[in-house]
Amino acid sequence: MKRKKDINKESEKMASIYESGGGFGNPNAKEEHDRKIQLLMHKQNLEISKRNFIISIILAIVAILNIGVLIYQVFWR
Repeated sequence: MKRKKDINKESEKMASIYESGGGFGNPNAKEEHDRKIQLLMHKQNLEISKRNFIISIILAIVAILNIGVLIYQVFWR
């Protein structure tokens, strides 16, 4: 959870440069800034997909348990 907050805080800081009208004197500086924003977006997507994977695993386990309970009820009850 801490990484997610750090990523969000850093992306807000990077995006605020555009809002404040901060100019880039060097064209390479703007490209570097855009790369950093893309990297932060990628890290954010990785965190989201990691969380989605864990939820998928939990749902698969619950589904298997439900099938087990159904089989038990049909055949041994």
